[in-house]
Amino acid sequence: MRYTLILTICALILFTTCSSDQFSGWQTEVFDRTRITETTTKSFILGNSSDDKEQHIRAIAFDRGSNAAGHYIIDSVKVGDMAVDSSDIIVPPGSALYVTVTYAPKNLETSIANYGGWKTGERERWIPKHPDQVEKDAEAKDEAAIHRSIIEAVYDHPRDGIYFVQLVGAAEEGPNGEEEAGGAFATCEPGNGVACYTGGFALDIPKLAPGGPKPLELTGPIKMLISGGEVKMRMDDFPYAIMYLRSEEIPQLPSGVTATLVLSGAQGVEATGTFDGSRITIADVGFRIRVTLGELTADQLKGGLSALVDFDITELEITTIKPLEQDEITMRLETTLPANPSGNELFDQFLSGASIIAVMEGELQF
Repeated sequence: MRYTLILTICALILFTTCSSDQFSGWQTEVFDRTRITETTTKSFILGNSSDDKEQHIRAIAFDRGSNAAGHYIIDSVKVGDMAVDSSDIIVPPGSALYVTVTYAPKNLETSIANYGGWKTGERERWIPKHPDQVEKDAEAKDEAAIHRSIIEAVYDHPRDGIYFVQLVGAAEEGPNGEEEAGGAFATCEPGNGVACYTGGFALDIPKLAPGGPKPLELTGPIKMLISGGEVKMRMDDFPYAIMYLRSEEIPQLPSGVTATLVLSGAQGVEATGTFDGSRITIADVGFRIRVTLGELTADQLKGGLSALVDFDITELEITTIKPLEQDEITMRLETTLPANPSGNELFDQFLSGASIIAVMEGELQF
């Protein structure tokens, strides 16, 4: 991972000096054992012990590739009690940087990592096995998966250096036996740089379901991270929005057919934008659209989804049409689908070139 392997040798001793002009440091933060679909949050502190010199941190972020699965989220970065952006940070003498991180395990696959004197996970070759052996291997597998990641704080004043924070979490099956999770059923607690939207989510697709916007069922709150004037929204954390498609309402569907449209966040996409205290604008929003036969409830979706249609729409923008006032806000998104977006002949009859308008009217709490 970039120059991490080189600097880790120096980082095993806190703030050991690799040269007269540079330093590196290392610490480990261990999270409580966490079940799939649940989260654990904790904070760590990087203090400035100088009495007269401020520190300048160019950026604090995950080391490239170390959080590819998205098990960890940086919720907020603060200097003292003030939220700041994650780059160009000034830490005054005697003050400290407070970083709040949420551990939201996505799966039960142990991280493949080799740093800090500790190796976890391994890439396995596929080898044909007798079914009995497969069952024995599954029973012998450790009940918890180890998830590791590294956050880097890159300093350039008064000394150049990198401070590494290793995050370690142990994940186990969810309360209903879930082995994988996105953000669909995660919780959201407002505060410490986290904002939670709850309320309505209406979708208008005139070619698909004429008659105006249809309210969808959300499986949880919409989580946003707000630091200074910057807003981030990890689309992996976006809840499922459920819409039922019935043949009596949609003539293109065969008679007697009912389907479930599930809108969720596009995997691995992070949308960013601005917040001026009353209005939010978020760009690079991405959604995943899936359609399956039958009417599935939110609880049934926890077990997975076998979809007839599965495609992403990206590079969208959410804007505010009614500014925040007394926790109430209204936001809007509009786009037009390309030709044959799903690759399914039946559904592309009414999805090709279709306008999609989403309206979110509800509460935003910090």
